[in-house]
This record gives sequence, structure tokens and C-alpha cells, in this order.
Amino acid sequence: VRQIGIMKAVGARNSQITRMYMMLVVIFGVLALFVAVPLAALATSRTALLLAGFLNTTFPAYSLPPAVLGVELVIGLIVPLIAASWPVLKGTRITVAEALSDYGVGKGRFGRSLFDRILSHVHMLSRPTLVSLRNTFRRRGRLILTLFTLVLGGAIFIAVVNVRTSLTQTLDDALQYWKYDVAIGFNRAYRLDQIEQIAFSVPGVEAVESWDFSGLRRVRPDNTESDSIFVAALPPQTKMLEPTLIDGRWLLPQDENAIVINQEVLKNEPDLGVGKTMILKVDGRDTDWVIVGVVRVIGNAGFAYVPYEYFTHTAGNVDRASQAQIVTTDHDAATVDALSKELEAAFENAGIQVTQTQTVAWIREQNEFYFQIIVVLLLIMSVMIAAVGALGLAGTMSINVLERTREIGVMRAIGASNRSVRNIVLTEGVLIGLISWVVGALIAFPLGRLMSDGVGFAFFQMPLSYAFAYDGIVLWLAIVLVLSAVASMWPARNAARLTVRETLAYE
Repeated sequence: VRQIGIMKAVGARNSQITRMYMMLVVIFGVLALFVAVPLAALATSRTALLLAGFLNTTFPAYSLPPAVLGVELVIGLIVPLIAASWPVLKGTRITVAEALSDYGVGKGRFGRSLFDRILSHVHMLSRPTLVSLRNTFRRRGRLILTLFTLVLGGAIFIAVVNVRTSLTQTLDDALQYWKYDVAIGFNRAYRLDQIEQIAFSVPGVEAVESWDFSGLRRVRPDNTESDSIFVAALPPQTKMLEPTLIDGRWLLPQDENAIVINQEVLKNEPDLGVGKTMILKVDGRDTDWVIVGVVRVIGNAGFAYVPYEYFTHTAGNVDRASQAQIVTTDHDAATVDALSKELEAAFENAGIQVTQTQTVAWIREQNEFYFQIIVVLLLIMSVMIAAVGALGLAGTMSINVLERTREIGVMRAIGASNRSVRNIVLTEGVLIGLISWVVGALIAFPLGRLMSDGVGFAFFQMPLSYAFAYDGIVLWLAIVLVLSAVASMWPARNAARLTVRETLAYE
């Protein structure tokens, strides 16, 4: 501040000083871009390689899209200029007299607000702790800016933990949909009695139910055809399925041309609904089906369910099925996996070609694997934001120490030890971390719901089964306390090293 006063005293104008500081901001922004752009490209390419390995696929070689580069330039140059404009303009408006009379003592005033007066009546805390508590709220504008990234990082972290819990809950709900342990698909339809006889010949099989699967297309009123819909013909009183109804009802034993569709069919064919008639092309013929219900199924494929007897008569495929649903006596994953291999071998030995074998445990494992990828990417984002917040806190604490250099000198002159000075600064940093934790936890409640719905619609075309995870709040408390302590450690060390002579001579 005194340097600004001296420059003004020798004739510098506000605009010249403003340009000088703005140019400094631009230089910092350019230097940051030189570091950030290559690092971002490297991180993106490595992340893409990692995801490609997880997904067992290959991605094209990474190249920086112009739009992304434009966003980086805006963030690296324009945003810092906007952020710096208010403090620079405010600093350059100071008069020569005000600048030259600045003695380096912080100008934050304590005791004017209601909150300050409440703090002044708190006597249960030690005096150094009270000093830290009061110092925390001396510069409220700076405190709010410091809290912003810490709160954002904390809220996103807690919300991501909620998303992880919601994903697990959604998967549990989805797997409750299927009541069998193993599903075995064949290359074509085979006789029911043959399928069931072979399945029951394998020890450990408790129940067998055969379905017939077909890929059919809806014929729209304008004679165009929809994408393929996977139609499962099954007994209406099936025990292998526990549907989650969104609208209408499930199939009844007396139903004939009734059909239950899932939410994806309804999304792709918005003119359909309960009570409407849809035309399916079965064996080259148009057949009418009345929609009696809509169910929710995880995934983005169109599914429909029809009565087995009526459908197989219509398709000319009586007493035949293309897939067997099997319940085992022992439901642990290892036993079911071993039994599925025995079943596959038994069908192959009997001349029935198996095209796919899936266990519910395998479906869970695969989905949990993909869920973890989503959660890890979101956690990386939240940790990066929190790291930025920690850096901001370190900068804030350093500025606070500089502003209070003479105050520290006064405390040292009346007997404050190195440890006391260091603890005052550390406590102030930890208090800021605690405040950010409280605010972040409150924001995480609605944010977690929004993120869960967003992830659900992005990946499954439906909201997740939302579940709030309180362990995320506890985990973030531990993380933010460590981050705050580490970020405040260097400024606290610098404050403790100041001597009385240095502080009182500070300008």
C-alpha cells in the first residue's frame, strides 16, 4: 500500500497503477496456462488409457479440442482478471495520505456485528483460542472467498459418496428384480421338457423356468418400425421375476395379448401408455398387443414381457424356449459360478448350443466395476477442487500473517511464545476448515440428490434410488481438518519465527 502512495506522490495515475497490476495478473495467468495445458492433456490421455483398459477397448489418440483450449484460455486469463478487478480498483483509489499512513496493521474491525458481540461474551475458551476465533471473522469478505472452494470441494465430495451409496442401492434394487441365480441362453428354441430335464440332472439345481426371447419391432401408425425390443415370453405367475411397476399392473394368468413394457420403450415410443394398443411384427405378421403395465428396469435397452402360452401360439413356437432361468440350492457367488459351468457343459453334451451364460453375481460384479469408475472420476474432481481450496487457505493465512505482523510483534513483546503464536494461526486455519465442513455438509444434502438424479439419467435413463451416506460427512471432516492444518502450517511457522524487532520495524 505504501508503494502505491509513493507512486501516486511522484505523479502516477490510477489507470497506470491499475494497468501495472492487471498486467501482473495476465503474466501469472500465462505462466499458469503454460503449466496447466500440457498437464491437463497428459492427465486426459492417461485417464483415457486407464478407462480403455478397464472397458477392454481402445480410444483414438488424444488431441486437444479447440473448444477445450478456448475454455482453458478463458479460465486462465479472463477469470483472473475479473477476480482481480475489484481489489485492484479498490487499492488504486486510496489517497496518498491514506497510503503513507498505513502501518501494516490489519484493518479488520472486531466487535461491530451481533456475532462479534456474542463472541465477546464467550469465556469458556482459552485466550489464544478466542484470539483465533475472533481473527477468523475480521476479514469476512476474504473469509467468504476462502470458504468458497473449500465448501464446494466438501459438498461435491460428500455428494459423490452419496452417489456411490445410491448406485449400490440402485444395483441392489435392480438385482431384486431377478429372482434366479443363473440365466442360460440358447442359439434357438428347444423343447421345454428337454431343457428342464437336462437342468435338473445337474446336482444343486432347485428350480428351472424356461422363457422364450425374441427381438421384435413395433409397427408405428405411419408404418415405420421402431428399434428392436427384447420381448420375453414368460409365465404370468413367474417366480423368477419381481417387477417394479411404474404404472398399470403385471401380467395375469388369464391375459392373452397383454404386454408389459419398460421405461425405455416408453421413452422411445412416447405415444404409448397403459391401455394403448401397440403392433408388433411377430413371425412376419402384425399382431396387436394391449399395454397393461410399465416396469422399471436398469439399463437403456427396450424390454417387454408377454404371456408365454399366447405368444408361443402366435409365433408358432409352442412348448419351446430359448432361455432357462435357474435357481440354485446354494446362492454364494463361487458355488453359482461353478454350477453355471456344469450346466453349460450338460446342455452342450446334450446337443443344445449355449450362446451365453450369466449369473446374477456376475451382473453385480460388472455393474459395481463400472460404478467404481464413475465414482473415482467424480472423487478426483472433488479432491482437485479441495486441493485448490487448500491452496487458497494457505494464501489467505499467509496474507493474514503479513497483515498482523505488528500485532504479532506486540504479542511477542508482552510474552507470547513461539508455540502460542503458531497455535493461534493453526487454530484459525482449522476453524475455517470446520466452517467449510458445516456449510459443505448442508449443501451436500440437495447437491447429492441432484448428482444422483443426473448420474441416473445419464447412465440408466432413470433416477437412482437415493440414499444419503453419513460416513461421507465424517470422512470429509477428517480430510478437511488435515487439509486445513497442512495449509496453515507454513504461515504459522513463518509467524512463529518473527522476532519483536522485525515485527515492530515492519512496513
